[in-house]
Parts: sequence; structure tokens; C-alpha cells
Amino acid sequence: MSNPQIFDLPALPPTLPSFLKAGLSATRRPQGTPVLPDWQVRVRALRVDRARLNAYSVLCGLAESQELPILYPQVLATPLFLDLMTRPGFPLPLLGLVHVRNDVEQQRPLRVDETFDLSIRIGEGRQVKAGFEFDLIMEATPVESEPVWRATMTVIHRGAKQPSPKGASKGKKAPAQAVDGRLSEYLTLSAPEDTGRRYAKVSQDYNPIHLYGFTAKLFGFPRAIGHGLWSAARCLALLQDRLPAAPSAYSVQFKQPLLLPGKAALRYTVEGGAVEFALLSASSDKVHLSGTLR
Repeated sequence: MSNPQIFDLPALPPTLPSFLKAGLSATRRPQGTPVLPDWQVRVRALRVDRARLNAYSVLCGLAESQELPILYPQVLATPLFLDLMTRPGFPLPLLGLVHVRNDVEQQRPLRVDETFDLSIRIGEGRQVKAGFEFDLIMEATPVESEPVWRATMTVIHRGAKQPSPKGASKGKKAPAQAVDGRLSEYLTLSAPEDTGRRYAKVSQDYNPIHLYGFTAKLFGFPRAIGHGLWSAARCLALLQDRLPAAPSAYSVQFKQPLLLPGKAALRYTVEGGAVEFALLSASSDKVHLSGTLR
């Protein structure tokens, strides 16, 4: 394992200045395969703001508990993610990145009253068909301990589309991805129009694609779209009681955005101590996300 350059912050920084810097990062134009810096951003001795946690739990439908929801440390890490991506020398534009996968593991749930260090570092990068993909690795470490919680957030910077060979037929659109027939149980999920703004307040993720229809249209969306981690948290709230204990791992693949306001159908099955699920549009066969909770 390499020794990254570590930037220690005295506290979680405000995110709005970072979003202003993110707009300026749009001028970044990587040529060839980007070279990622070996960086880590860290804040020590973090304590959870209970009012903010309660607001998050209410918005996502999570029951009140003395343990942090498995996704919540990643919500707390949002300011660290923004600080990392907007530092001079980072090669990619922040607002051009798309969250495609999320994998979280915990040896045990963190307690609400626990003090812990929270960090994020840049992981492996790789060229894929759609562009350049890389990992961001987050860890929560109780004081004088080893990490007990780790998340890998995989994002992609989409490359330019390759032109079709001259004279080639455009052909038909690819068929929609088939949903696993084992996912036979159904639940419903609703996302009101203000979901993005309410989630931004508790997560500090003020990406304009989530806030209003007119700001989302600036980036090519017909309406505002729900935060992926909000959708994942809603699925968690609806499914985690199917497990015999608090979840130890949660993996999600993000497919198509959930437009706001919107309704979705959560299909799932419980097998061998794990819940397999997919969140589908209520009016089509579009898959918003799929994943496994265990």
C-alpha cells in the first residue's frame, strides 16, 4: 500500500465554497489517461451532530437508533470528497463525474455517541468502455483503533463517444436490462419534488442536478433527479428489517436517475441471509439501481 499525501482538516469544511470551485473545475480537459494524485483528506475526532442525524433518518425513513445507519458515515464524508476533488492538481472536472457503484462494509455499526476519525483517499483508476473510472475509499476509525467502516465509491468521467464507422447502420436501441425473476416481493417508494433540496440540507451535497428543474436542465436532465445515496438509503430503510441483525455490507449499482417527483417499485428477495433487490420505475421497466444487503 502506498503512503498518500495526507491533508488533515481541523473540522468538516463547508461545502458551498467547494461547489463554486467545482464550477471552475469545468475547464479541466484531461488528455489521454488521467494521472490521479495519491491524496488523502482526513478529519480527526469527529462527533455526530444528533439533530442532523435525526433529520437524515426522518427523510430516509430510517428508525431512530443508537447506531449509525451503514450509509451515514459516507454522508458525513461529503465535504471531504468535495475538498479532495477541488484541490489544485486534481485532473478531472468535478461536475463531470458520475457515481456508478457503491460498496460499504462494516465490522460493527458505529455508535451515535462515538468519536472517530473520517478519511477519504483516491484509489485505483482504470480505463473502461465508457470513459475513465476510479475509486474513492472512505474509512471511519474509532479513536485508538483500526477502521471498522469502509466504503468504496466508484465514479466515472465519461469519455467522448466514438463515431460510428462510415455507412454503418445505427441499429436498434439496446433492450432494457431484464430484472432477476427471483425478485418477487414488492414495495413502493415515493420521491416528492423537494426531495433533492431536503437531502442536500442533511448531506451538504448541493449539486444543482438535484435541486430544481431549471438547474437540472442546465446539465441535460428534464427535471431534478434524486441523489443516488438517498435512493439507496430509502431502500435500506425498507429492507434492513429483513436481516437478522444490523447489516455488515451494502453494495449498490446505480443505473438510471430517479426524476423528481417520482414513484418507484422496490423488488426484492431474501436468500441465505442476504437481500437482493432492484429499484424500478413505477411506470416502465427502467432500473434505477440494484444491489445486495447482507
